[in-house]
Amino acid sequence: MSVYVPLGIALALALALAGPAAADVAISANKFNGIIVDGLADDWLSVPGTTLTLIRPFQTTERIVNGTTIKLAYDDANIYVLALIHDDFDYNATNHFLSGSIAVLWQIDPAATPDMGGGLGNVDIWHWELDSGPFVPAGGPTWGTGNDPEGNFDDEWASDVSNRFDDTQTNELYGVWSHTNMSGPNGTGSWIFEMRRTLTTSDTLNQDVQFAVDGTYGLSIAYWDRDQNATSGWTASRHYTTCKDPTTLDFSWIRVTLVPFVLPPGPTGPTGPAGPAGPGGAQGPTGPAGATGSAGVASLAELTPSYVGLGLGVVALALSIVALWRTRRTSKP
Repeated sequence: MSVYVPLGIALALALALAGPAAADVAISANKFNGIIVDGLADDWLSVPGTTLTLIRPFQTTERIVNGTTIKLAYDDANIYVLALIHDDFDYNATNHFLSGSIAVLWQIDPAATPDMGGGLGNVDIWHWELDSGPFVPAGGPTWGTGNDPEGNFDDEWASDVSNRFDDTQTNELYGVWSHTNMSGPNGTGSWIFEMRRTLTTSDTLNQDVQFAVDGTYGLSIAYWDRDQNATSGWTASRHYTTCKDPTTLDFSWIRVTLVPFVLPPGPTGPTGPAGPAGPGGAQGPTGPAGATGSAGVASLAELTPSYVGLGLGVVALALSIVALWRTRRTSKP
């Protein structure tokens, strides 16, 4: 259990000596369905990553510039972590000190610091020493405690630099590791540490961080490199850790927010059919009569036959009277 004592002391010293904090580094964990924890990173291609420099807290000149790329996501059940460590391939199946090693630290209590809590609160630790091979699952949940006796992917917690402990209830971690170049020792490439854990656990002792959508959580990652010593490998005090600002040596928490999922707006639908015609409106009132036009002069041709016939009849009657008058006058003795 003492492997983390030098780790905590080193990071505590680095935090005490650090200059003014740099601008906060924030990572968004978005909802993403389809991640399979299998030691392959192809299903993470559409998930954005954050690249940080790794620095040894005791010897801050020893660095792996842009040494890690971190990606996070979640779904309805789990949170997923992909830590790519850009370093050569060193693996020994019988001695994990001769293999790379990693720890993911989460802030549980608001005052806890990345140096295993700094005596100010609890920190959740996902501690992985490679006692299982590439593409072999490690972690829980079958053990009943935080310990993983086979793969050595342990669910742990700490509150200060003096020690760390296995969870006393269960191990909800699940992880698979590999490397992008396992063609031989010292292959140039990147470690793939792929992990998941349930968003919430059965923990009642404040040993696990409990994740919720729209919540923000502190994250720090430590890495041990077997190249520290050609024969004995890494030692606890010589780990690297994520540094938010290499200039000010800002080793404080990386802020991770589980971003709520919002459905994007769908495309505009087609125009619907026209509705039926409504009933006709009522007829409006009759308008006023127009003004009488001026009388025109009628020609004879414009007279109707009835008026022409009446005129001829009058003429004929007058002629008849005249003829009768003449007859009577000539017939007097």
